[in-house]
Amino acid sequence: MTRQLHTLTDLQLRRWIKEAEPVAKSDGNGLTFTLSKAGTASWTLRYYVGTKRRELTLGNYPDISLSDARKLAAQHRADVDQGKDPAKEKAVRKKEAATPKWTVAMLAEDYRAKRLVPEAFAPVTLYARNLDLKNVIIRRLGRHLVGEVTGKDIVQMLRDAGETWTMSKRVLTTASNMFKHGIGLHIIDINPCAGVDLVSLFGPRPSIKKRVMLSADDLRTLFKEIGTLGELNSLALRIQLATCVRTNELTQARWKDVDLTAGTWFVHDEQTKTRAGFHVPLAAAVIEWFKELKTLAGDSEYILPARIANKKSRPTIDPRTLWAALDRAYETKRLTVTKFTPHDTRSTAKGHMLNLGIAEHVTELALNHAQRGLSGIYDVRKEIPEKRDALNRWANFLVSLMPESTT
Repeated sequence: MTRQLHTLTDLQLRRWIKEAEPVAKSDGNGLTFTLSKAGTASWTLRYYVGTKRRELTLGNYPDISLSDARKLAAQHRADVDQGKDPAKEKAVRKKEAATPKWTVAMLAEDYRAKRLVPEAFAPVTLYARNLDLKNVIIRRLGRHLVGEVTGKDIVQMLRDAGETWTMSKRVLTTASNMFKHGIGLHIIDINPCAGVDLVSLFGPRPSIKKRVMLSADDLRTLFKEIGTLGELNSLALRIQLATCVRTNELTQARWKDVDLTAGTWFVHDEQTKTRAGFHVPLAAAVIEWFKELKTLAGDSEYILPARIANKKSRPTIDPRTLWAALDRAYETKRLTVTKFTPHDTRSTAKGHMLNLGIAEHVTELALNHAQRGLSGIYDVRKEIPEKRDALNRWANFLVSLMPESTT
C-alpha cells in the first residue's frame, strides 16, 4: 500500500489554528503538524535510526511555511538515508552553542589558579611558569580559541619569542602542561604541543654550562672584594656559600624559622626544589652574619625583605637580586675573581668539602640533595651530626680565607 504524501493544506492549518484545539496531523513520510494547548503551531519530523524512533523539531508555523517544511523534511530524510541522525546532531550543536568558548588566556588563568599552587611547586618554579604564561603564551596566543590552536601555532610562538634553547624548552613544557589541563577539562582532545621538537626547530641543544668551583685563591679575592656588593648582598652571599642552600631557599626564609641560640635554620617544604623541608645547622660565623642581617631587616618577618617599601606583591627580595648584583660588579670591574653565579656557591662548597676529607654522602646531605634508596626512606633525622660537622668545617675554612675586616 502506497503511503499518502502531502495530505495537508494551508487552509486546514489556518482553520486548526483559528479553532485553537490541540491537534497532531501527518503530512506523510514522518512530517507532522502539531498545535499545542498554548496555541503554538510547529513542525516535527519523525524517523527511525535502526529500530529507535527519533523526533526532530523543524520550527514553528507560519515562520516555516508548509512548502518549506516539506523541503526541510526531504533534506533531513536524505541525511537519515545516509546514516546520519539529524536530531542528535542538532542536540550537539545546541550544546556547543551553550558552552563558553575558551580562549588560551582563559585556560591559562584556570591552569594558574588550579595547578600553579604552592602545594605543588617550589616558589622559583611557580615564578618561572607564571613568567612563561604572561610573557610568551598569553601574549602570543591569548586571544586564540583553545580548540583552534595547532602545532604550527606553537612552533610560531616559540620562534617569535626568540628565547634561548633552554628557555624555549621551559616555555614548551609550560604550554604543554597548560593544554594537558585543557584536556582534563574536556575542552580539547589533543595537546597541540605533542610532536613539537626543539631539535627540529633550533638544532641540537647547546652544551650545558659547567658549574664553577672557586679555588681557595678565588675565595680570598672574593672576600677582599665582596664589600663592593653592598652590606646586605655581601652578607647574603656569605650565608649562601657557607650553608649550601639554593638562592630561593635563602630569599624566602623567615626569622621565625631561624633559631640562633640552637644554631638551626629550618627550610619548609614549599620553599625547596625537592618539596622536602630540611634543617640547616649554623656554624658560629654564620650565626654572627645572621645577627647582622637581623639588624638590617628591622621589623620584617623575612630575612631578606624587599627593598622597595611599597612593593606589596613581593615581601622579599627577588631571587635574581644576587645574580644581578654580581653581574653589575663584574661589568664595573669591582669584582676581579673568576666569574661565578650564586648557584656556583654549591659546586664550590661540594668540591672543597671533598678536599677537606668529608665523605661524599655527607656532602650530599650538606647540599640537601634528595637521598636515594633506603637512606631516603628511613633516615628521618632532624639533627644530623655529620652534616653539622661538615658545615662547621666548611665555614671555618671560609673564615680562614677572609681578611679580619670581613669575619
